[in-house]
Amino acid sequence: MLSQGDLEEILISAMKDKKYVDAIIELLDEENPGLKGDALLLLGELVSRHKDLMMEYVEEGLPLKTLFLVNDPDPYVKENAMQTFELMLRFFPWIEGMFRDEIIGELIDILERGDKNRKAFAMLMLKKLRVKEALPIIEQFKDVTEAVILPLEGVKWVSLGEIAREVIKDLGGERND
Repeated sequence: MLSQGDLEEILISAMKDKKYVDAIIELLDEENPGLKGDALLLLGELVSRHKDLMMEYVEEGLPLKTLFLVNDPDPYVKENAMQTFELMLRFFPWIEGMFRDEIIGELIDILERGDKNRKAFAMLMLKKLRVKEALPIIEQFKDVTEAVILPLEGVKWVSLGEIAREVIKDLGGERND
């Protein structure tokens, strides 16, 4: 994993030369989970600090590639993919329209097949995207008491059911408490 100093140096280099960004994106295809996770971490920093630099990469489909990595078996890769995808939605809200069908399809697949942490992540992203069509699936989780830990602000040791109930409420679904 990268040290803080290494991270800053790479970010500065990427600002000066887009070939660094290209190389970071290529690392997403690496087998080594440490390299892949570090690349996601760097991309998240670039998205949040240098939006203009990242625009073309986002337009070329980087959010989808990042979202697919949420299913990676390595926790470092998974968590950094979650954080980076959330940052992309926050800083580039228009990606919802550009890649809506692919994003929603993948999030629903994660909701149906993922572990509890991935399911919680998918619910929160579906809420952010205002996907009411996902309510019937989300309803299935409203009574689950297992706690989840997500690398997102304010989502540590919260029950999956609590997240589901919050998402259902925010999307205007029915609640049977």
